[in-house]
Amino acid sequence: MTSHAPVLPPAAPDQRYVTVSPMAGGYITLSDHFFVHPAEAGAKRTVPSLTFLITHPGSAIYGADTSKPFHMMFDLGLRKAKERYPAVLQKHIDGRAPYDLAPGVAAQLAAGGLDPGQVDLVMLSHVHYDHHGDPEDFSNAKFVVGHGALHVLEHGLGAIASHQHFEPDTLPVDRSSELSDPQSEEWKPLGPFPAAFDLFGDGSVFVIDTPGHLPGHINLLCRMEERWIMLCGDAYHDPRLLTGERSIGTWEGPHGTLCIHLDKKGAAESIWRLKEFQKQCGVEVELIAAHEEGWWEENKGREFPRVL
Repeated sequence: MTSHAPVLPPAAPDQRYVTVSPMAGGYITLSDHFFVHPAEAGAKRTVPSLTFLITHPGSAIYGADTSKPFHMMFDLGLRKAKERYPAVLQKHIDGRAPYDLAPGVAAQLAAGGLDPGQVDLVMLSHVHYDHHGDPEDFSNAKFVVGHGALHVLEHGLGAIASHQHFEPDTLPVDRSSELSDPQSEEWKPLGPFPAAFDLFGDGSVFVIDTPGHLPGHINLLCRMEERWIMLCGDAYHDPRLLTGERSIGTWEGPHGTLCIHLDKKGAAESIWRLKEFQKQCGVEVELIAAHEEGWWEENKGREFPRVL
């Protein structure tokens, strides 16, 4: 195994750690040919839209109370009912049957003993319909997205594909903000990634700029006591893209060739960086994408209120 010392930041003498609890924020069915090449004809997978509760011992970021644990959600999955989407996305979801949206992430948190009103921060890997969930269920949380994502919500990308539909009022205006430009001095290189941001300022969680899928797409690198995990959102949709068994898929639309990634070249570069990161870190880091049904089958016994 390659030594992780040059890649992963060393632990401080008084290092703080986070815990991470996964949840399935609903399920949709995806056809392989939209995501990988080559794809077997008719191959489909019913996949979760994974969300994660990250709990930090206590932080003052975004005005939080340091006397209690800081609760942060990374992604919120799907909305808890199809009717909560606009008509164009309801039609899109019908094309992703079988699907199961209920009960929603907030209900799962409440059932596990955490009032959704106690969530301090919701950070979205990106603003697609199957990741923003039900923001209105998190009445006290600040919402943070990657640089450029608010512009996507506000102005959209044009009617280029059914999954590329965005509602300007998805996030609460008075509680939402963007991270700074990854080219600014706040962001530092981390291993093969040109831009990483130390979220809590203590080396426990790093936001990783992973462009390609959608403007503002980010990953989250979390330091737990025994190991690290990298939450990858939609940087890739199938682990075979990391092994090299498959390449990024495309399909033909009414106006030409389409890709699930807005910037296919940028997405391929981010996947290459993830592969390099995995190679350099070995078993020290586990990579988890949002729609990995195989990973979820193996780990759903550790869903909230349990931890990874």
